[in-house]
Amino acid sequence: MALDILNRQRKVPISIKEIRPRLEAVVTAAGVNDSEISLVFVSDAAIKRLNKEWRGINDPTDCLSFAANESPDFLDDFDGGFLGDIVISLERAKAQGPIHLADDVPVGADPLVEEVVFLFIHSLLHLLGYDHQKPAQAKKMQAEEQRLLNSPGVRW
Repeated sequence: MALDILNRQRKVPISIKEIRPRLEAVVTAAGVNDSEISLVFVSDAAIKRLNKEWRGINDPTDCLSFAANESPDFLDDFDGGFLGDIVISLERAKAQGPIHLADDVPVGADPLVEEVVFLFIHSLLHLLGYDHQKPAQAKKMQAEEQRLLNSPGVRW
């Protein structure tokens, strides 16, 4: 597995050394160990530019996914290689805290780290072809998010 993590912002400190094992556990649980994934931490300003350029939305967002292959059946023949890029705004992740995890964050856990783990899972699922535009798709994606969150090595 190749998980390249780059921190391209300076406003929100994060320990890549601390978070890497949990993100690698996500990749393992998702069954794409033979893949290459690029994760880039950016500022709100940077993700706003990307969001405008790629989605036509002139606002910051928490995460963006750029799949290397958007064919609906590419995973059928996927035997490793580059899956895609994930971009996460640490400013947005910090502001949100673990909103996606509700009351499921134990005392002492770092809300930023927990939110980044969730956003990585969400983005990875987009790279794997999941979507949440329709209720049935959203339900399937949310179930897989929960499965990955509860996988060994992912939970705090």
